[in-house]
Order: sequence, then C-alpha cells, then structure tokens
Amino acid sequence: MKVGLIFGGRSVEHQVSIRSARTVAAALEEAGHEVLPIGIAQDGCWLPPSAAARALRGEADSLEAQGEAIAPTLRVLLDAAADIEVVFPLVHGTWGEDGSLQGLCEMADLAYVGAGVTASAVAMDKLLTKRLLEAAGIPVVAYEVVTRLDLIHDRSETLERVCRFGFPQFIKPAVGGSSVGVSKVEDDSCVETSLALALGLDDAAIVERAMTGRELECSVIGYPNLEASAVGEIRPGREFYDYADKYLEDDAELLVPAQLDPEGEALIRSLAVRSFDAIGGTGMARVDFFLDGDTAWVNEINTLPGFTSISMYPKLWEEAGVSLVDLVGRLVDEGVARHHDRVAIGREIKAFLADLER
Repeated sequence: MKVGLIFGGRSVEHQVSIRSARTVAAALEEAGHEVLPIGIAQDGCWLPPSAAARALRGEADSLEAQGEAIAPTLRVLLDAAADIEVVFPLVHGTWGEDGSLQGLCEMADLAYVGAGVTASAVAMDKLLTKRLLEAAGIPVVAYEVVTRLDLIHDRSETLERVCRFGFPQFIKPAVGGSSVGVSKVEDDSCVETSLALALGLDDAAIVERAMTGRELECSVIGYPNLEASAVGEIRPGREFYDYADKYLEDDAELLVPAQLDPEGEALIRSLAVRSFDAIGGTGMARVDFFLDGDTAWVNEINTLPGFTSISMYPKLWEEAGVSLVDLVGRLVDEGVARHHDRVAIGREIKAFLADLER
C-alpha cells in the first residue's frame, strides 16, 4: 500500500514525532509499503513530501516554521489524498493526538491508523479519561481538579483544598502529553507555582496523590477486538518519569518484561484492554499503571504512543513475539479495515433515510 506518514506538528513533542516517524518509515518500507512523507512544520504549515523527506533522512531535526497561513497549505494533504491508501499519523500531542488530525482524515474520507476521533480526544483529556474509567469501575489514582476560574473566584480556598489533599502530590495539565508541565510537589511552598505552570498549558489542572508503587505499561492493539501485549516496567532515572527522562536522557531503566507473577500480569493486561475499551478505543494505545502490592491503578492512556528507539509500545509487542515490521503492517491493515466498515455504515444510513422518503 501507499502510506501517507504524517509527522511533526505544533506541539512541544515535535521532535519526538520526527524520531518516531523515522522508525515507522523504515519498518513500513521493510513491510513492503511505499511511504509518502508529509510533514507539519512547527507553526502548523503542511510541507510537501520533498521537504518532509529531509527530516526522515536525518538531514533536519525539526521542520522549521514557514511563516504562512496554515489553511492554504492543507493542499499538501488534499493532493496526497489522491495517491495514498491510508494515513499513518505520528503527530504526538495537541493538534495530532487529540482527535484533531483524526477528524480531518474523517472529513477527507481517508483511512488512518490508530484510535478514532472520540477515543483520541478523551484520552488526551486526563480528566475525562478518569471520569470514564471510574464509571466503568476501573481504579484510577485519587485526584482533585483546579481550574483557572477556581483561582479567580476563590484563590485562598482553592489553594487550601489542594494542600489538604496531601503531599507529595503531582500537579499536571488536564490535557497534554509526554509529562510536559508536570510537577512533583513535596510541600505547600510550591503549590501555587506548580498550578501556574499547569494552568499555563490548559484551562484545568489535575492534582494527584503521589503513588509509591511500581510504574508499569502495557500496549494494546486491535480492530475490532483488542489484545494486550507483554507488560513492562519503568524505573525513572530522575525523580519521576518526566519529559527529559522519556526522550532526552538515557538514565531511565526499561524492564521488558516486568517481573510479575502470572496473576499480576493477567491483571494488568486485562485492565489495559478494559481501559481502552471504556473510552471507545480501537487501533493502538499504551496504558500506564501504578502497582502497589496486588492493587493496580490506571494512570493514563496514550492513543498515539512513541515509536522511537526507546519507546515502550513497540518494545512490549516485540516481547510478545510481534516484530516492529509486523506491528506497523497490522496497524495499517486494521486502519484500512476500520475505514471500510465506517464507509459501509454510512451507506446503510443513507439507504435507511432513502427508504423513509419513499
């Protein structure tokens, strides 16, 4: 197939996206697919394949801002749509992982890899994710919510409420990825500055009780049925597994597989599938957990996980016996199958309405 590989983007994960794209492009080509690179510059302008290919070849670490209006550059995608059979989106973070890019593909009638619009948007919003998981009876880390309006209307009460939640705690933007804007707060002296950092990136912040258990991750794939990979463990090289630990440094220890008894592994794998299913997910996701003894809490669901050389999503599938080449090939096939099913549903709806008008 001819696969449109979209990467870059406006988010802070721009360079991570490029690194993921290099890995996926090589695997797609090894799987027999033809890759058409489509880049999105740091200011959101769409770049033609010739410019995007430079980044895939390692000749550029970023796609520089073009200084143009974004809308006219969408012609790059529309022109490519006539040739490609499926899109493989690798735009991490906002405007790519949050349902925006998925919605654009839906509007353009393009098959695409990964979760749909709804699941992508929900997973990017940690607050919505927590509420849906709670409704499904899936344990999540205890939390409080602080909005910008809370601080405007009653700053003192809001700060007191956050402090009463206990320490240590984590404060993070409700919407975001790759631990950007996340702070570990040891006492009340840093609460206000940590909230300011988080609320500078989103309208709401989540305050979570710091967990002392092990940090585990499990990959999920599938359409229409979901499957879980092996389970891995993260041992942060820094105080917690932040952006630098994930992408810039090499101090974090990634244990694949995690040392778990059969019951513990089965629990994590089951919760990973249940969690992704609870938000309506198909395609792919990495589900992150805390495990303390026999109790597991879901931390986050990532519907567009990294594919860099140190990323856990492909590593966990490799441990489960699925090579990177086979993994990307399956993701492409399932993206096409999902699109075909959605087109068929659309035809059924039109036929139903036509029958009503007779």
